[in-house]
Amino acid sequence: MRRSLFGAMVSVLAITAANALAQTGEDWIARLPQGPGRAEFAANCSKCHAIGTVTAKPKSAADWDETLSKMKKLGLIIAPGDEAAVRAYLLAHYRAKEGGAGAPMPVATGEAKALYPRPTGANQWPAYGGGGGNGNFSPLSQINARNVGKLQPAWTFRYGTGPSKAGDQGLDSRFEVTPLLIGGVMYISTPATPLKPDLKASITAIRPETGEVIWKYESPKGIHGRGIAYWPGDAKTAPRLIFGTDEGYLMAVDVTTGQPARGFGRGGVIDAYIGVASEIVGESRRSTFTIPNPVTIWRDLIITGARPGEGGPPQPRGDIRAFDARTGRQVWAFHVIPEPGEANHDTWVGDEWRDTSGANVWSTMAIDEERGILYAPTGDANSGAKGPQLYSDTLLALDAATGKLLWHHQLTHHDIWDWDSPTPPLLADVTQGGKSVPAVMLTGKHGLFFMFDRVTGEPLNGFTEKPTPRADEPTDEVWPTQPFPDAPGPIARVKMTRDEIPDLLPGMKASCTDFWDKNGIVVGDLYAPRQSSAHATLTYPSPVGGPNWGGGSYSAQLGYYFVNVQNRPVYRPKVAAGSGVAMMNRNVPAGPPPPRPTGPRPPQGFTYSANGMNLSCGATPWGELVAVDVAKRSVAWRVPLGITEALGKAGLNTGAPNIGGNIVTAGGVVFIGATNDHRFRAFDAKTGKLLWQSVLEASAHSTPITYMGADGKQYVVVAAGGGTAIGGPEMSDTLVAYRLP
Repeated sequence: MRRSLFGAMVSVLAITAANALAQTGEDWIARLPQGPGRAEFAANCSKCHAIGTVTAKPKSAADWDETLSKMKKLGLIIAPGDEAAVRAYLLAHYRAKEGGAGAPMPVATGEAKALYPRPTGANQWPAYGGGGGNGNFSPLSQINARNVGKLQPAWTFRYGTGPSKAGDQGLDSRFEVTPLLIGGVMYISTPATPLKPDLKASITAIRPETGEVIWKYESPKGIHGRGIAYWPGDAKTAPRLIFGTDEGYLMAVDVTTGQPARGFGRGGVIDAYIGVASEIVGESRRSTFTIPNPVTIWRDLIITGARPGEGGPPQPRGDIRAFDARTGRQVWAFHVIPEPGEANHDTWVGDEWRDTSGANVWSTMAIDEERGILYAPTGDANSGAKGPQLYSDTLLALDAATGKLLWHHQLTHHDIWDWDSPTPPLLADVTQGGKSVPAVMLTGKHGLFFMFDRVTGEPLNGFTEKPTPRADEPTDEVWPTQPFPDAPGPIARVKMTRDEIPDLLPGMKASCTDFWDKNGIVVGDLYAPRQSSAHATLTYPSPVGGPNWGGGSYSAQLGYYFVNVQNRPVYRPKVAAGSGVAMMNRNVPAGPPPPRPTGPRPPQGFTYSANGMNLSCGATPWGELVAVDVAKRSVAWRVPLGITEALGKAGLNTGAPNIGGNIVTAGGVVFIGATNDHRFRAFDAKTGKLLWQSVLEASAHSTPITYMGADGKQYVVVAAGGGTAIGGPEMSDTLVAYRLP
């Protein structure tokens, strides 16, 4: 019997799905169409590849001939008779129609009457970022700047690992979730961890006023990402929670049963690795391929990016794809590395475009639901290609229904700094010249703030291509120009001087200054090469930012965009001539990464160590919360974010490494965890004044939410899991809720 989640409490379900992802090679062979040549095809082509990978894309006769020829050159030994049988079988069942197109996929229309509409209103948080526009804004004001200081813990949910001092256990073990609140039920994903092998990743439904479990689905695969997505269903289909897992699977769970959704793929699962890995790549990189942050839902489409891994070619492609929310069938794909015949393919030389994994969207996209425009921020290309590497480090505007490119702006040409564009695009209507303009705002690790008309792509704060510093090296890869917004200037630190070395402990300034002088440090401007054969270098920002995946929030009341940043330098010692100036890792071997060592990360160069502390010699504050006045195109305020507790009074204004996001409310409050000092804070949105803080069991490297409970109380909830690339050794499994007394 189906029990609704939108009423009475449902008893806890302990649901397992051991066979949900059992799409083995034998399974694919069993699904092959019957006919002459089937046995020969299965016997020969399953030796090196997943059958589903081979047959994922129909091809012309010439293309299949080329594929067979390539496989023989790579070592396939096949009898002439078998080869003829395989060729005939492929042409009979997997031949592209005239013009190169495969069989048409069903197109989602969104025209069905919704039996399960997505609830709206101030008491909901129905999507990552609060909605498709990633505004991270709540119209609630019960908690406001006058009374936020009275906030108290309401409840704490634990998913099962307990506290630990083992430190970060890797990307798939991080508890960075942003919960959803829909129809009076909270939904979260929880990770698995090597620290407790018997604990499975889960999707859990929680009563938002108490933290009690309503139901729990245990996944046979690790659940990857920082949250989940909700599809509201239609007249015949119940709502679904959509999420990615390890090894490139995409799953759907029925929210009315807590079980894999019927009719979606096979047993609620589709294999999203199929279609992006060529025959050459095969299964070799499946262990590094995942669907990343929460997918984007538009009408009846599930639109995803990809995280193929950060090695060099051959790798799976990081294409943006749309799948039907009912069936899981692919509807369209956009090639982030343009292929022959596509726009901007000529910016890639020769075969440099082949099997390149980068330019992928590993963070979160935005959707203009009314106009049907998708905004996708891409990362670096993981490639040594000589050109600008389109569409890496680019804001793409795509037609959400078809995947057609509408406009684009590359924000970093030929990225050798690992700066990406990970902050989610934020959509808002802003005032320009006395008129309301639909805008999309975006920043990135480089600390530059861009704003475009989201329909036309016209820059709203201008930008100019300016010359960038070059290295006197034969291996110089720095692109000659980069785009700089006209205003505001960088919102994160991009340079420091020797005089700005901090003096936080006796002997610190002298030691750091001596290190600077002995190594002949030269500070580079933004986009300067990170290393030199002539001298040691110090550059900003670092590969973790500036801003990162947490992204910003926006208050239309103030016209302010809020974002947290890190100010971490990158020190590189003098290197031998001809060593190169790039720093991208393009030669990662196939297979899973080695185990991550436990405990805190070792100190980096340009660090002062004393009394058991490792302190950056970089200028403070090391972390900040920044408010940008969008209309004035200037920074309204900036304040240190985070403390260095071990320093006592001297550490109160240092700022701290931080990663995660913030939200802003109509009550005039900005809520943020993010820092690695175990604090959850509230700031005055107008002034930046610290209004309240709470000490957590572990740091909250996540983005909070707020909602109105059924009891008439406004809650603020944050996941506090610790770890991550900037965290300390403390880990936890807590989801913590606060409310007024």
